[in-house]
Amino acid sequence: MKLISGSVVIYHAVPAALTAIARSREPKETGGLLVGWWDRDKIVIRHILEVPDNDATASSWTRNEARASEALEQFLTQAEHPWLGYIGDWHTHPAPVGPSHTDKRSIRRAARSIGHPLALIVHRSDATLDVLAVRHGIVGRTPWTTYRHDYQEESP
Repeated sequence: MKLISGSVVIYHAVPAALTAIARSREPKETGGLLVGWWDRDKIVIRHILEVPDNDATASSWTRNEARASEALEQFLTQAEHPWLGYIGDWHTHPAPVGPSHTDKRSIRRAARSIGHPLALIVHRSDATLDVLAVRHGIVGRTPWTTYRHDYQEESP
């Protein structure tokens, strides 16, 4: 898979939260929304929101748009931070496999409708995170890092 420009910054609590949710939903998939902001060529992931799918299986999870919109709206109302917004999707694979073609197609479609780069995280059963980004219609792996402290926006 192609490596694309830009990077993803993931707050330190996000990977552990993904692992906890994945373990609690095994043997089924689950997923949800990534919440954060853009900082130049970086996608900054600050929070995750789970959007349960009652019909999820060991090999599929589908985002319910109405539930996803409601969860995001409720979260953003409580968070009251002007930078926060939808910046991508995440879901789990209860097997040690990475993103599928369907996963890539879905995030590419979402990025087209939003008009901004988006991130996709797939949490594998071994707690590996596959981090992808969509930029200019191209889905690819992107460098990512975690931050332990408050993220500092780069000065212009």
